[in-house]
Amino acid sequence: MNKIELLAPAGDMLSLKCAIYNGADAVYLGMSDFNARIKADNFTKENIAEVVRFAHLYNVQVYLAANTLIKDSEVNDFMQMIEVAYNANIDAFILQDLGMAMLIKRKYPNAVLHASTQMGIHNLQGAKMLQELGFSRVVLARETKLQDIIEIKKNTDLEIEYFVQGALCVAFSGNCYISALNNGNSGNRGRCLQLCRLPYKAYKDGKLLGEKYYLSCKDLCLMTQLKTLAEAGVTSFKIEGRLKRASYVAQVVSSYRRVIDREITDRLLINAEQKKIQEIYSRGEFNENAYLYDNFNIINSKISNHEGKKIGKVLKVERFKDINKITLFLNESIATNDAIRLVKDKNITSIGVGNVNVLDNNMYEIFSTTRPEVGAVVYLLKSTEKEDKLTAKIKKLPVVMHMCAKCGKKANLSISYNNRTVMVESDDVVLQAKTKPISYDDIYKQVSKLSETRFVLTALTIDTDNVFIPVSVVNDMRRKAVALLEDAIIEEYNNNMPEKIENKINLLVPKIATNNTNSVIIDRVMSVVNKDCNYIISPTEYSYNYIADVYNRILRKGVKKDRIFINLPVVATTHEISKLEEIIGKFGCGVVVNNYGQLYLAKQYCVIAGLGMNVYNSYAAEVLLDLGVTDFVHSIESDNFTKSGIIYSSGHIPLMTLCHCPIREIIGGDCGQCKFSDKLVLEDGKGNRYRLRRYRIDHCYFELLSENKYSRNANGSKMLDLREI
Repeated sequence: MNKIELLAPAGDMLSLKCAIYNGADAVYLGMSDFNARIKADNFTKENIAEVVRFAHLYNVQVYLAANTLIKDSEVNDFMQMIEVAYNANIDAFILQDLGMAMLIKRKYPNAVLHASTQMGIHNLQGAKMLQELGFSRVVLARETKLQDIIEIKKNTDLEIEYFVQGALCVAFSGNCYISALNNGNSGNRGRCLQLCRLPYKAYKDGKLLGEKYYLSCKDLCLMTQLKTLAEAGVTSFKIEGRLKRASYVAQVVSSYRRVIDREITDRLLINAEQKKIQEIYSRGEFNENAYLYDNFNIINSKISNHEGKKIGKVLKVERFKDINKITLFLNESIATNDAIRLVKDKNITSIGVGNVNVLDNNMYEIFSTTRPEVGAVVYLLKSTEKEDKLTAKIKKLPVVMHMCAKCGKKANLSISYNNRTVMVESDDVVLQAKTKPISYDDIYKQVSKLSETRFVLTALTIDTDNVFIPVSVVNDMRRKAVALLEDAIIEEYNNNMPEKIENKINLLVPKIATNNTNSVIIDRVMSVVNKDCNYIISPTEYSYNYIADVYNRILRKGVKKDRIFINLPVVATTHEISKLEEIIGKFGCGVVVNNYGQLYLAKQYCVIAGLGMNVYNSYAAEVLLDLGVTDFVHSIESDNFTKSGIIYSSGHIPLMTLCHCPIREIIGGDCGQCKFSDKLVLEDGKGNRYRLRRYRIDHCYFELLSENKYSRNANGSKMLDLREI
């Protein structure tokens, strides 16, 4: 596992330093705009070059997450950001928007492109398509099965990046629209409000089943799977957390570095590292298998944020002036600026610790305007002392120096790091000492003053013959040598990067021309609205018999074969895609594709790029049309309607695609005793109600739908979704 890249998040400069000092091989970060964590501090056009130089000095690669969907009107600003980052020697760009990826490739042919997890690559067919498009790495969707990772490794030349630690989205990567449509804050634009982390009431046939965090996932921790993932072909272990505190980054990187370097598989040792991470941040019990295998449990319905470490209970609550004095019994000390949570049944109180009175017998007094219940359990959410210790670690690069100072000649100082050596000379020749010659200790004292640099002196040798050198001269030589060494390290790093090639390109918005044909989506036969419409069959069961029944009845309504399409699912494994291709071949009709793993079908069939493709701008539409797609559906989040393309104008939009079984979580049962019911309703705190639609291939998948029908005005081609919920 030593050859596997450990990739860490950097939401700010302190997090970046913590990642590097604790052993990350690479970091990923965003700039002020156009990244999926826009709420992080991020980095700027003004400091990105300095940030990259700092990382490269430690031989750490830097990947820019430019992984959002881009409006036509934003393309110039987006490309200006890319230009700054490219000239700052960013190692790779993590991208979601296909149009922007192809623009970067045209302008900078040698730029390294990584396909963001938001592109939803989870099968061999999708990986092959991205390789053909010029990507060198895929950040696989978290939903990717182990067998599909193996297939991708065997059949492509792509680097494979896989999330091993951190928050897990309940919805399939890149196809969650609930925040955008409910609140106008798009996850695909970096502004997700995490509505999945809210409590929901569950009803069946009008009866309340409970109120829990039914859509809130456990955090990932795949320490027990690292060897398996490495053997399957994963080349980069990725840690989620650009919105997490720097202390979290420090601890997680440190723990994974230890497990990887020592190739730890022992359960007890892994437990110890997991416990360290859980104390900094975790949503309770970890998910240790992701979606790698068929039997998985990703939901923790009891909690949706940091659980903390259980350290005691509330003994007494008294009124003290205009606040509450709270007496705690604790088995671990607390201090000012710590954070705790007090829990008793549904009464949960979070407190930032101010003044603390330390009493006898493990008792403490704190003060708060909130009033917890006596007997409440105390959880430590944040220990300032522990976090300060984690973030205080500094890693210096070890250097060796040699000073040569001979009478009548210029002195020279050489400095070496990792077989790189540079040398500087004094401006003037060295003179014989009249009284006390310069000693080893004198030289060491000056040249070891490296606290303001990235280096630490580990050895010094000198060669002198009774000479005197002013302190100011030695200090000047040290400063010049350090600067020269930094430049030499960076120059060597840059020499190993791809040659910089820049082309002049036209950024004018492309003009798109498509068929301008209305479409309807159906899951069962209904009255024909217009024989000249496209009829898109969206089956709840992807089997030949199911589709043939609907297909033949549409034909009997007088609709021509070339107007009939099969809507392909957002998620399908490599084996399921092959199964779907076999079914499609029996009909020879058109298809609506909703994932990059289906685009290759445009070589053989009439293909429409569906909602799942997130066609947000004209540039992406142009690329898809060049790949053989005949028409496209505009992203449900887009207001950039051209005269071409299809606009989803009415229906119940799939707000999320779920790869786990929410029925098992909410109602119970298993695949042998399926309790699926289309009468199940989830309701949020604002009264918004949601239903589930299931579709089956080899596995079951679920779509979360709003009970309220979506509609918008559309000029041009319309898509009417007539599927029932």
